[in-house]
Amino acid sequence: MLFLFVVVTACFGFLVKGEPLSATESYDFAISSESQLSLLKLKETHVNNLQSYKKVLKKHLQKIRRAIKQSEELLKSTKTSTRNLIYGYKVLRHLHNDWPQYFRLLKKDLGLEQIAVSQKLLTQQPTSVDFEESMGAMHRLQTVYNLDSYAMTEGFIDAKDRNIKNWSADECLMLGLMYLFLKDYNQSENWLELALYHYDDNLSPEVLKIKLWNYPNLLESLVEANKGLGRYLEAKKYANELLSINPNHTYMLTQLPKLKHLQSNPIKLTKPKKVFQLQKEICSKRYRRKSGVLVCRYVDWTQFLKLAPLKMEELSMKPHISIFYGFLGQKDIEVLKNASRPKLQRVKHLSGNCSCKIGNLSSSSHDVVRKVNELILDITGFPSKGNQMLEVINYGIAGNYNPEDTAKPKIHNKANAFIFLENAGKGGEIVFPSRHLKVRPRKGSMLFWENLKNSVIYHQCPILKGNMWVANKVLN
Repeated sequence: MLFLFVVVTACFGFLVKGEPLSATESYDFAISSESQLSLLKLKETHVNNLQSYKKVLKKHLQKIRRAIKQSEELLKSTKTSTRNLIYGYKVLRHLHNDWPQYFRLLKKDLGLEQIAVSQKLLTQQPTSVDFEESMGAMHRLQTVYNLDSYAMTEGFIDAKDRNIKNWSADECLMLGLMYLFLKDYNQSENWLELALYHYDDNLSPEVLKIKLWNYPNLLESLVEANKGLGRYLEAKKYANELLSINPNHTYMLTQLPKLKHLQSNPIKLTKPKKVFQLQKEICSKRYRRKSGVLVCRYVDWTQFLKLAPLKMEELSMKPHISIFYGFLGQKDIEVLKNASRPKLQRVKHLSGNCSCKIGNLSSSSHDVVRKVNELILDITGFPSKGNQMLEVINYGIAGNYNPEDTAKPKIHNKANAFIFLENAGKGGEIVFPSRHLKVRPRKGSMLFWENLKNSVIYHQCPILKGNMWVANKVLN
């Protein structure tokens, strides 16, 4: 059980509190798709460095082979020329001159340049916090959207994902251990069985030699998961298989009699703690559009809109919620995203509620922000002396914003304007639970809602597929 204890305490301690252990030790790879771009570049550099190291080894191996060939040919000739004393000179010269060179080949430090590069790259690797957050994101996605474990390993989020590379036994094992830690034994057993399947079918002996875990570790985990489910006979099967591999496995020797006792005297099983239930209820629910007085029309109530009318769809009257289509064009969207990239930061006070990075931009520093602010004020009619800042948000794995229903902002926002800078492939909808309203992201559109009585709470569903960018404008 030492393997389970080390992995669980090292990787999943954050799940107790629901947030990472130390956000300062993170490169934000999990909470921002923009940060993930540097992760892909890091992987590419690693691969290129290994290829370079391979060339160094290959070149050195060619020298070794030439040395072996020369020595073997000389040895073969020597056996047939033992009486030719003149030939003895050739042997003497070979041993005197060539073998010191061969010895230098054996002593040579190979790939020092590549090793130095790898050493430097280690400082840019994902940290334990990055890994913790990615695991938490997978937990949130599977729970909220009730995703099938097998479909996840195959990459099937929908019919368009058939070219996604399958997961390996490693990914399945880690999720199995995470759910084991959370005492969700059913999900744990699902993932561990998938790890077993991929282990049997896809892992070669050469690959297994460099793994941080082995087959007995997987059997240990399956024993614990089945014991938690009350499947004591199945747990005994895995325990006996482990003992057949390692007859002196101390933990399994103590577990086997306990499993026999539990099989005869079963105990009441504990149900896993329910998590993400509010989000699951909100995001899995289907909302019907209300018909009646709500309208969809082109608006031209200002001088600017008379020149370029916008299509507006009313989604709710009380409180007022509308969406303006074609609010921002592709060129302005890219300029806005580029302006925000150097300023994207993790917001600590939102770490539990926001899997994202936010860049705060001001009208005085960026022409595009001034243009967007003026457009918002022109359309909504709010005074120009208000907030001049614009938040640009980039989401990561399972990116979402999920405040508590009871949470009240310290500063009263009279209204919000939410501009979608990308289409989310799946997920990412904005939900107003009190209005039974769900709005799907649509690139270039602006979602506007009033919050005059400070009573409007919105939730954002986790991003399941796609790269999500939005801009948020607080009006007060």
